[in-house]
Amino acid sequence: MRNPQQGVLCAGCPHRAAYVAIKEATRRIRGRVICGNIGCAAVGHVHPAAATCPGGMEKLLPRYIQDVPSGTPEEPAAPLCVHIVLDTDFAADDAAANLTGLAGEGTSTILAVMASSRDYLERAAIERLGAKALEVGAGDAVVLDPFDIERTVEVLREQAATPGIHAAIFASPCAQLQRPAALEPVEVDRYMCVGCHRCFQITACPALAFKPPAYEVDANACAGCDLCCGFCPSQVIYTPRARLSIEERAAARYEAARQARG
Repeated sequence: MRNPQQGVLCAGCPHRAAYVAIKEATRRIRGRVICGNIGCAAVGHVHPAAATCPGGMEKLLPRYIQDVPSGTPEEPAAPLCVHIVLDTDFAADDAAANLTGLAGEGTSTILAVMASSRDYLERAAIERLGAKALEVGAGDAVVLDPFDIERTVEVLREQAATPGIHAAIFASPCAQLQRPAALEPVEVDRYMCVGCHRCFQITACPALAFKPPAYEVDANACAGCDLCCGFCPSQVIYTPRARLSIEERAAARYEAARQARG
């Protein structure tokens, strides 16, 4: 696994998976806004749109940067706003003061909290974030595994369709926390890969590289998150965890992070 790069989400970053799910769940909503910070202490501030931008913040075009909208509860600024915050920022004492405008950001506002740092490897700590979301005005709060794309998209669509403030706690450990107990990397069958680019177009994972005529995976960079596997139409990206359920894969990521923590 490579060291963090400024402005670029690492391979295996759960924040990337969260953004992929958010995009899919909201893509049909005209005028929706996705804003906030999806980076971390290691890579710095990263606008959500840079999560799947090859090259990260340095290559992100200004027109894709959406600021936090400002309206009133009576006249929200957007039909939907997904406001992304980091767990460390949300847990800070001044978090509530910085989120007083949620009701005016969107007719439906989703407060998306990225629960991935070392303080949130246990369920009780993650649930405290949900409780705090209710305290700052959310009408409901749900804990989601960002790598469970299907369920996450379903829940987000329901929240987006319901006026009011909602909270989604995206819980999965930072890929860097899993060192040196990182999961086995995925592999691409280069003889069967058709070079359609879909895996990279959707995830922009830095562990993927197009080496004509096919893609390959940098085994030293891959964190074994399996996100790319679900977006290969030819199904030629293979994971050692193929026989594991979504829940078992999530448990393996947390166990790797706990082992690395010692």
